[in-house]
Amino acid sequence: MIPARLRRAAHRAVLVACALVMAAAAAPATVSQADSGSAMTVSGKGDFAGLKVTVDQTSSLVNQVVKITWKGAVPTVDDSKYPADYLQIMQCWGDAPSGPSPEQCQFGGSADLGAGTGGQAAGAWTNTRQLSYGGLKDPAQTLPPPATGSNISFAPFRAVSGDVFDTGNSNEFFDSNTTNEVPYARTGSSGTGEVYFEVQTAAESPGLGCGDVPKGKTGGRSCWLVVVPRGETEVDGTSYRSQSDGLLQSSPLSATNWKERLVFPLRFERAGTYCPIGAAERPTLGTELVAEAVHRWQPTLCQTGSKTIYGFSPAGDAGARENLTTDEPGMVFLNRAADRSALLPDAKPIYAPVALSGLTLGFFVESHAASSASEDVRARNGNRLTSLNLTARLVAKLLTESYQDGNSRFAESTAKNPYNLGHDPEFIKYNPDYEDLDFLGALGDALVPQPLSDATSQLWSWIDSDPAAREFLDGTPDNEGSHGDPGFSGMTVNPYYKDLDLPVDGFPKSDPYCQQFPDHPDQPLCILDKHPYATDLHNAARSAARGDTLARGNWDPTTKPPAYKKDPPQPAGRRAMLAVTDTATARRYGLVTAKLQNASGDFVAPTDATMLAAQKAMKPGPVSGVLVSDPRAAVKDAYPLTLLTYAATVPEKLSKQEGRDYAALLRYAVGKGQVPGVTAGTLPDGFAPLPASLREQTESAADAIASRSGPSAPEEEEAVDGTGDGTGGGGGQTVVPPPASTPSPSSSPSTQASTPAPPVPVAAEGPLSRTPEWVLGAVRYVLLIALLAGLVAAVCGPLLPRVAPRLAAGIQTWRAKGTAGREPRG
Repeated sequence: MIPARLRRAAHRAVLVACALVMAAAAAPATVSQADSGSAMTVSGKGDFAGLKVTVDQTSSLVNQVVKITWKGAVPTVDDSKYPADYLQIMQCWGDAPSGPSPEQCQFGGSADLGAGTGGQAAGAWTNTRQLSYGGLKDPAQTLPPPATGSNISFAPFRAVSGDVFDTGNSNEFFDSNTTNEVPYARTGSSGTGEVYFEVQTAAESPGLGCGDVPKGKTGGRSCWLVVVPRGETEVDGTSYRSQSDGLLQSSPLSATNWKERLVFPLRFERAGTYCPIGAAERPTLGTELVAEAVHRWQPTLCQTGSKTIYGFSPAGDAGARENLTTDEPGMVFLNRAADRSALLPDAKPIYAPVALSGLTLGFFVESHAASSASEDVRARNGNRLTSLNLTARLVAKLLTESYQDGNSRFAESTAKNPYNLGHDPEFIKYNPDYEDLDFLGALGDALVPQPLSDATSQLWSWIDSDPAAREFLDGTPDNEGSHGDPGFSGMTVNPYYKDLDLPVDGFPKSDPYCQQFPDHPDQPLCILDKHPYATDLHNAARSAARGDTLARGNWDPTTKPPAYKKDPPQPAGRRAMLAVTDTATARRYGLVTAKLQNASGDFVAPTDATMLAAQKAMKPGPVSGVLVSDPRAAVKDAYPLTLLTYAATVPEKLSKQEGRDYAALLRYAVGKGQVPGVTAGTLPDGFAPLPASLREQTESAADAIASRSGPSAPEEEEAVDGTGDGTGGGGGQTVVPPPASTPSPSSSPSTQASTPAPPVPVAAEGPLSRTPEWVLGAVRYVLLIALLAGLVAAVCGPLLPRVAPRLAAGIQTWRAKGTAGREPRG
């Protein structure tokens, strides 16, 4: 029987199903942080003997970004054309110990965009699977039979499933929007370079199957990262200069080029079930801020103690608080306590701090000189920028469609405002390295998540507490008023956001402007096409790391019915993306985190030290023992968007075994779960280890939950082995208050003599997965919800371009009226 809590959630199915399904499919937490035992360096040979390439993490991998660096290479001749001297990078599968064959590699997807991906001139076949080049012959290459109906030969793609595609660059497993290949990686003038490369699991790339468990095996499938260096010589021994257009022409999959490859084994966490069948299961749900940590803890928790399985579903804070008002509270994660008036008369929730992290603006911006820039600026083309300073007013400009490129250059509402950050004198004042750069229509807004959350409310509270930002939102130009600067542009807020009442817990898209086209007047291009929502924080971060704006702006009259197609990712070397995400997910996908100006006037990035400083400045909230962030705290080193996540439940509504199991989760979370690392059971990068006072509060809360649950609550069978963690004397208090004093931020598991988490048992083929099969706990109902959402999407999807203007215009009105349903927007 479906629990009452889920029956009450059924009416929200259309709104949350997409987010739940994506969360279920996504691999759990990790970071692009070098594992001390898995960083690997491989040297080139022959003409590339001086080349040394390093991958910073090659084991314990999930879907994440790894950093690839190299030295000893010949500088790229001309990075605007990529004629010669660059690297080509791809991910492959293959069981041979020597590495993969070209047939097993995910490469050629960018050929959908033409040579050079997105306007960067390069040789005609350098980003393809094509092996026949007209008059140019590779003497080492035996050409496969030509593709059906042509005289062109391609390197076939052989998927891990055995399916073979030999008809060109496109296949059902990857294309320009899904491939992770890097067709052109630039080497700088010093002979060095770097690339942030997304490694993909079977969930993102089923054709490779990385992390899947092969038949008859128990460990996850390993894969390969392959780097093919390209010099100045073609496959026939001639110079690139002798080609008709002065460019290398051949594919890296061509035999002569392929023999120069550098190969790195990639060891993935096992996908699928890692928890014992038949073990007790406990659902948890709540804020996405804690997702990376919970996913990392799951495989260790279900292998120890009572072997309890802890499921997790991301849900809005309002929905999590709603659980505390029912007879089946389970355990929820949230950033703000429930209102006492909403609780049942006999409900006495307990709140326990479990994770310290924050909201951030993660960015991936590559330098690209404007046409008038100096040679020194041009020499930095393609280099990743590693610093970004943002004031609250600059963030307000980004989130209110106030830049032309965050709205439309044809919209009258923003016609007098700068195109984007790069054209805004306020931004250049705080970011002089961005002067003389051109972002080609990007950096006018940020990818923002769709669900409503307390974290979003905290972001708006920070903006609202800043006098300059509040003055801007009230309609004062940025060069006027008591907080203006006469050297700024006179930019004003988009009038559809003027006098915005803050804080709000979402990101309204309020400007109703839609661009009209004479050839399809009934299908205008509106804000939700050009600047759509990300489904969640995870989706926002991963998309930014891929240079994917999520926009649908390419009109395709050939579809039935005609519609706007998804835009391809931004080209390598020209990416410029901002995303609102959480600190742990930003680290996982290799995003640099912006420095935000705090109340003391300092620009501060989210680090362990700055988040701990902000935690010390938090104030008691309406509920005893629950701290709330204070964006007005003038603490020099405090990161202003730091958030403390609490686990909460109502012990009296739990059975005795539920109480023991949830208490065990809390004890692990603030014990071995606070030890930083990259393996299962540890704390991911992006979380600051909790100070001792908060860990003690959670230990006391665990004791109280174990002692106050049952027997008055509904009983159930004990766990399989009956060894749930013991109970303690909790005293029956509603909230376990923290100790009176707060120790120094340095008092954390990372600086104490704590015992590392025990290794999870692994099979010889590879480590256990951090990705549970989401047929567990409450999430077993996701399929039903997804089917309902899919039906509605099928009916309503074609109508979205037509209703987008009215939807955008109505959001502000809806929010102003205080609509009761505080759930994620669909």
